Amino acid sequence: MPLQDQCPPDRSDDGIARPRRRTVLAGAFGLVLAGAGFAGVSRAGVPIARAATGRSFYVDPAGDDTGDGLTTARPWRTLTRVNAAIAAGGITSGDTVRLRRGRTHFGILRPGQIGGLTVESWGDDPTAPLVTTYTFVDQPASWHALGDGRWSLDLQLRRAAELRNGYVSSWSTEIGFLRVDGVIHGDRKRTASALTAPWQFVSSGSTLVVQCPENPSAGGRTVWMATAEPILEGRSGVTVRDLAFAGTGRNAVQTATSVPVQGFALNGCTISEVGGGYGSDGASRFGNGVQVWSGARDVDVVGNTITDCWDVGLTIQGPVPAQVSAFRDIVFESNTLHRNMQSFEYWSTGTRTAENDASTCTVRGNDCHDAGASWSANLRPDRLGKGTHLLFYRDDVHTQITIQGNTFDRATNNYLYANPGLPSGLVSRENSIRLDRATKLQFGAAETVMESSTWMRRTGLESDSRFFLA
Repeated sequence: MPLQDQCPPDRSDDGIARPRRRTVLAGAFGLVLAGAGFAGVSRAGVPIARAATGRSFYVDPAGDDTGDGLTTARPWRTLTRVNAAIAAGGITSGDTVRLRRGRTHFGILRPGQIGGLTVESWGDDPTAPLVTTYTFVDQPASWHALGDGRWSLDLQLRRAAELRNGYVSSWSTEIGFLRVDGVIHGDRKRTASALTAPWQFVSSGSTLVVQCPENPSAGGRTVWMATAEPILEGRSGVTVRDLAFAGTGRNAVQTATSVPVQGFALNGCTISEVGGGYGSDGASRFGNGVQVWSGARDVDVVGNTITDCWDVGLTIQGPVPAQVSAFRDIVFESNTLHRNMQSFEYWSTGTRTAENDASTCTVRGNDCHDAGASWSANLRPDRLGKGTHLLFYRDDVHTQITIQGNTFDRATNNYLYANPGLPSGLVSRENSIRLDRATKLQFGAAETVMESSTWMRRTGLESDSRFFLA
């Protein structure tokens, strides 16, 4: 049975897909590099304080950070100004931050602990505002020739204004991948001597070394570099909607890891071009579209489009301390996922207790395509079986996971990967699963869609699901 056709994205002259208001909420992928509320009560019934004013703060890259930001005629210019106002208490519970549509907003969003905050768009431009940690170079003079076709760039903060534009992080100079002429280049090496092919690179400390037969910015060519810093941190009582996030070397959106998060919503956004930074072990690379960390509850991720992630589009994960609910009422619903290495992931470590026995996650009504077709597919060392829609690792706290009413269309390796085994609380049913003849239903198992009945009986999964041959 043919699947519903996808809406083609609108494209600018530079080949970059642009999200439009009429398609973002419908789940069509888009990315813009232009020119370069909350209900008050969580689903658990916990009231969230709101300010009486309910003010709106406007942000436009053509604005002025010295103003008050309270009208479209006097918008702030940067996200740095927004984050500073949040940290200083100038933006409070009940307020709304509005980013101008059709503009690129270089930087990060850190809502902090104020709660009751909404972040959304303003203006009548058809393209959503893009929030990105891309930094870029388009001047040949920024590069230093090392010989043998290698070019270096100094990413130190003190010299940033001389050498590059876009986002300049005070937290990280690591680069997860490059983007040149609309193509992601993620072949990252450890040493400059290992660079042999065009656009291979080394990101070490504050130095970037790129292999290129000519100056990387010859003729004014723009080299985009994905800074390894999360773009949005989800916090309690925060709703984010109708924005685009792209160009990071780490996770695009992640709930806080330092404090429990309750009542975070991400609605109608696009997320793309994610990952490639090194993890805490300094060896493995990573990058998720939306990561919900342990201790989170009442999290809704609804109606978003997530593409081109190094790792997974949607994940719940993390270590769980005793007497802490691991994941309570996490909902991933009506999202569209394309070209991620995996569509959904779960793992937990810790000790099972009565408190974390109440952990629940629902994955329903999502449209997932081409798992394993990520830009990381031929670069990552852990390729075996990892091009999969469902990915499961340890299940120490026995989270109840319901995967229902989703479409899973094609995967490069298998439909499901589970190591060391299936989560004890997993229920997967009423899904549409469409795979090629040779694609296995489960890593390490023999069955394909042609033997789906046998696999269903053996695993107890996918009652009332439908299987199709691609």
